[in-house]
Amino acid sequence: MTGSQALTARIALGVVAALASVLLTLWPRLMTLSKESFDRTVFGLFALSRLGLFALIFLVFRIAPRGDVPGYYLGQARQVLAGLLPYRDFISSYAPLHPYLDAGLISVWHSPLAMVLFSVLVEMAILPLWLGAGRVFLPEAELRVAALLYLASPISLQFVMIDGQDNVVIAVLLALSALLVLRSRAFAAGASFGASVAAIKFLPLLYAPAFFFSVPRRWRMAAGAIVVCGVVYGGFLAAGAPILTPLAAEGDLWSAGDLPYVIEAIFGISVPPRLSDAFVLLVLLGIFALIARAALRADIATRMRALTYGMAALTLAFLVFSKKSWPPYLMLALFPVCLLVVGGGVVRERWKVAAFAVFSVVSVTEHSYWASSLAQFTSGKFHQALLAGEAGAFLMLLLELLLIAGYLWLLWEAVGRIRESAIPKGRKE
Repeated sequence: MTGSQALTARIALGVVAALASVLLTLWPRLMTLSKESFDRTVFGLFALSRLGLFALIFLVFRIAPRGDVPGYYLGQARQVLAGLLPYRDFISSYAPLHPYLDAGLISVWHSPLAMVLFSVLVEMAILPLWLGAGRVFLPEAELRVAALLYLASPISLQFVMIDGQDNVVIAVLLALSALLVLRSRAFAAGASFGASVAAIKFLPLLYAPAFFFSVPRRWRMAAGAIVVCGVVYGGFLAAGAPILTPLAAEGDLWSAGDLPYVIEAIFGISVPPRLSDAFVLLVLLGIFALIARAALRADIATRMRALTYGMAALTLAFLVFSKKSWPPYLMLALFPVCLLVVGGGVVRERWKVAAFAVFSVVSVTEHSYWASSLAQFTSGKFHQALLAGEAGAFLMLLLELLLIAGYLWLLWEAVGRIRESAIPKGRKE
């Protein structure tokens, strides 16, 4: 399959999935089922859709995996199987256990498909975890709509089921942490959080302050995370591995799909990386302050609402303003993002569901178009292509603007939900 054919197929799958997500939320029968029946239906459809499409795409049509799985995961797994140590013997942008996890997978099934299948199987836990946790602090109808949006999400299908992105492992471990907090198992919640940092990448640290401000027994949770990270990173440091290598490797990277890239492309300027980083930090600090205000002396339900919407806000803010961010990072908090489309237990405005469907298609299309058709061209090349009037550049610009508009819309919704969480019951601003 050629690059253009693959792009067309991905867009077609995204459109079909987006339409299905809209139709599912309009199916009244799903909203009246008992909790047990709804859960069985959703979990069954999720497993059937993911495993069925996996078999169809990779086993029947024999389409080869693309992206990070063959480009990074497979090579690093083979290097640790050859006895090499991450960071010391080869460069890696991932957590120290990441290559060992992948090495174990290909030892069982020597194929990059083993890593894709692993991500698919891990993702099957996401809806049970969020439904189990969310029923403590969110309306049932709201949870159901979010679950249906996730079930048919083009973002999930593209970045997990097709690309095998491991960000979903982080998402599952964070959801498990939230559930463990609700069950008063703060140390175990911290250990789950720490496992995401030790096994996948540094990125979950983005959410560490949000958990710290929201968790009643915050120091016990912090201890759980520190123990796991300390053992793993301390062990690699003792073996002579420079454990800060991922930060150095990622520090000067850039990508499309964010505001700095679009500004550079339109105006032909270069946004200083440190200036961009400082602005991102200021925005994140503002969100942390909102979460802390909402969670301060609040009950557990309010704390968890602030945390959930805070995870969505932090993810979206990072995607908009960081120079190194791309749509696959939506998987880190996709379920909380889906919650932003509904409120008060119902879908109050149907246009939001339709807009979210369009946003989802744009998210997978922009990333695929930039990576496949445009060969990941820089903002400088983008600017020159715009000046030359190239049709492909203007299509890319349209996708970029739609994507960023979607991020900003959802970020606005997330910040509003956090602020609402801070308002005492019976009082309105």
